[in-house]
Amino acid sequence: MRHRITAAAFREIRKRPGVLLATCALRRAVRHTPQFRENAPGLVVVIVEKEWIPRFERAAELLISGQHKAFFRADTTRHQVVIFETGSRRQPDVDVLRANAQTIVIADSHSALPRKVELAADAVLTVNKPTARHILAVRELTGRPRIALEIAQRLVDEDWATIDALLCRQSLDGVNFDDLGQTQDSTPPVRVSKLSQLPGLAAVRTWASDLAVDLAAWKEGALAWSNVDRAALLIGPPGTGKTMCAASLAAELEMPLVATSAGQWQSSGSGHLGDMLRAMRRSFEEARSKPSAVFFIDELDSIGNRANRSNSMFYETQVMNTFLELCSVSAGWPGFILLGATNRVGDIDPAVLRAGRFEHHIVIDPPTPAERAAILSHHLQGFPADRLRRFTDDLDNPTPADLELMSRAIKRLARKERREINLVDVERCMPTRVPLSAEMLQRVATHEIGHAIVALNSGWADRVDVRLSATLVEKDGVQPAGHAEYASKDSIAPTEVSLRAQIRIKLAGLAAEEVALGGRSIGGAAFTGSDLDVATGIAKRMVASFGMGDVPRFHASAATVGADFPLPPTLSREVDRILQTEFENAKVILKQDQARLTRLSVALVAKGRLSVGSADIDSA
Repeated sequence: MRHRITAAAFREIRKRPGVLLATCALRRAVRHTPQFRENAPGLVVVIVEKEWIPRFERAAELLISGQHKAFFRADTTRHQVVIFETGSRRQPDVDVLRANAQTIVIADSHSALPRKVELAADAVLTVNKPTARHILAVRELTGRPRIALEIAQRLVDEDWATIDALLCRQSLDGVNFDDLGQTQDSTPPVRVSKLSQLPGLAAVRTWASDLAVDLAAWKEGALAWSNVDRAALLIGPPGTGKTMCAASLAAELEMPLVATSAGQWQSSGSGHLGDMLRAMRRSFEEARSKPSAVFFIDELDSIGNRANRSNSMFYETQVMNTFLELCSVSAGWPGFILLGATNRVGDIDPAVLRAGRFEHHIVIDPPTPAERAAILSHHLQGFPADRLRRFTDDLDNPTPADLELMSRAIKRLARKERREINLVDVERCMPTRVPLSAEMLQRVATHEIGHAIVALNSGWADRVDVRLSATLVEKDGVQPAGHAEYASKDSIAPTEVSLRAQIRIKLAGLAAEEVALGGRSIGGAAFTGSDLDVATGIAKRMVASFGMGDVPRFHASAATVGADFPLPPTLSREVDRILQTEFENAKVILKQDQARLTRLSVALVAKGRLSVGSADIDSA
């Protein structure tokens, strides 16, 4: 990224106050990234105000190229600026594997980001409002009369829309900022559903229900604050509703919500360490100033980890030490509920997760088929969930955010025709699907029945529910066309035998294809979270973390070891032996039961769903 711009670009940007202000705010947000500091390649995501996206797009192009006039010539540079906007039908493709290239992704919310982009991003940052000095600089450079620093500070305390309206006004002396605040306060608040009114999120509701009981007892003086479980961390993939949970929890508890993120702290002031720490303390103090409050910190994993050995180690250590201090001190503040959210819990410093800080870890899983219909029904103002099941059951693991976006499209169709929502609207907004060939259906069925037979044979489950989809969503990328679901007999302390069984079951789909069809497809592989990815991760943890290799040794923490974790050649060969052995064991089981494998896969193709139990495997 360019720290300087050309003279021609500077002359051009002076004519565009909005772009100039967006450039100042963007530079401040990304200044600590390796892409800005060291001009390193990679992808950076910035979350900005929706109405300001075009200005930040121009600012990003300028930051990458420093060029004149159009700032950025996509046809002559290997770099790119990509926009993802909530509700937009346009979903641009992002090539994250371009050597020595830089990409800035601009989005108006985390939910607008594809999973690939979030995984590939070196940083996901929220661009905060500009500083007062940015306002003064923009007015001077664009030829507007000077204003007092105090007035500029009052302006940046307003929302983006107000900044937009007043930035270039000739004089701000007559603006009554107190009246502006009263006008904003008089605006009807956005309706937030209580947690108890939302479908899904059962794990969160259980904790929140207990918390509500304790809070009531505390308010009545029947329970000391020290006995209230007052902190939790929400863990789940993007789009599962972690941020929405915070607002709904506050509504349920009838408490104000104070929401922030590490990105907001990092982009405060000039972005130096002192600015970051002051912003962090201000956020805590803001929540403390209220009689009671839910204090929500989004993207908790981006605060830092003292185990990191990077060029920013001193910075991260100081930030983390201050954060830990504030978390510990705030535990004694009556009425202060601490809530965090992350989709990368392994990146969080262990001291943050201990008792007394974020002590309750609540995993938010993707919605079940029944919950999908209930969530869509909720967003459609109660349109019957049972009438939606035939559509939502065919969706490819949608998140609550995906379903909310879909509901807006459905309501828009009905609104355009000035009528109530009907099933035709729902059907029209479903993703376009393409049918699978008979040959592909048989392969997918064989793959899933392979999982079922080996799971039952290994004693890992008593019953396996298998389902098959005759169509796939018309889009690029690998998609699952079948699922094998079962309640696993997991243990608190898995043994080598049980871990090998897990690997064997994960590899059984590929093994079934080879046994019954003579070769394997890419099904069960090719993407993070696939059968092969999970099996490889287990095998690597066995060798590198659990001491189950040829030599009982510890190489790395299990939390950091996944399928892509690099191992020395000696350990890598041990992993290969485990994987190959369990793949062969799966094939032996399936060869011995090949007739049943064929019969059940044919039945699955015919019926679409099967429930296979131990008796089906044990019977002759």
